[in-house]
Amino acid sequence: MINIQDFIHPDDASALNNLKSIPALPTLLEKVMQYGYEEMDWSRNISSNVRINERQMPEIYCRLIAVCRKLQMPIPELYLQMSPIPNAWTSGNTRTYIVVTLGLIRRFQEEELDAVLAHECGHILCHHVLYSMLANAIFDLGDSLMDSILGSIGNAAMIPIKQALLGWSRASELSADRVACVVSSPETMIRVLAKLDGIPPIILKNMNLDEWATQGADYEKMKHGSGVSKVVRYISNTDLTHPYGPVRAYEVRRWSGGAHYLKLQSQMQQLTDGKTCPMCGAAISEDWAFCRSCGAKLK
Repeated sequence: MINIQDFIHPDDASALNNLKSIPALPTLLEKVMQYGYEEMDWSRNISSNVRINERQMPEIYCRLIAVCRKLQMPIPELYLQMSPIPNAWTSGNTRTYIVVTLGLIRRFQEEELDAVLAHECGHILCHHVLYSMLANAIFDLGDSLMDSILGSIGNAAMIPIKQALLGWSRASELSADRVACVVSSPETMIRVLAKLDGIPPIILKNMNLDEWATQGADYEKMKHGSGVSKVVRYISNTDLTHPYGPVRAYEVRRWSGGAHYLKLQSQMQQLTDGKTCPMCGAAISEDWAFCRSCGAKLK
């Protein structure tokens, strides 16, 4: 079976530990959920986006099914937002769903869409969704409304929470990128990152993506540079929810060149080629009495 810990980026694990060490975090989570942010977010989604399933755009839904089978996970709900900007995200702690935009569907090829869906499924498998929702709530609701909800916490406590959430959010993308790499390929994932960075097709078709990834390596060297370099890098990252595109491309290229990636890719191939559940199609083991994805009886 797939062990999701094999995909967790060290920066993700470290940033999550830093986040959990903040004493006010449990109170913040409780207050946001009591306020009904998850219900608000779900209501906004279901009222304005189009649900994709077996009866609505099944050609897209089938791609999500195939990705979930590879990852041995339940199939989340899928929605289409009519935004022309290529994007995708995952939300819903108790009822998890993925949203893709019309701009993404129009511009991305099939294998690139698979990588995007695998990336979002990676967030689900890595248990990112709860803290991602918390980050969205803090930045969506605004300071004045958050003050009325979280008066017991105070503005002083919110500053480190916001910075810790942003730092974790950036690191969590690197873990989800690894999942996408194994389900699709490193080359596909890097091409996806270039498209999400806004690089137009006329440039992308002749672009050396490995060279683009080296820009990320050069940027990351600032971590270990002079004091000024470290400060500049910190300031440039402070308000970002996602790492810069070249940095993510560099991380993909670096990780996919190691033995760990090859091992996981081999495991994924074995699961894909093996026995599947007659009910949901998920990969199963010969000694299972029930499918671990849908619960169907196997013996």
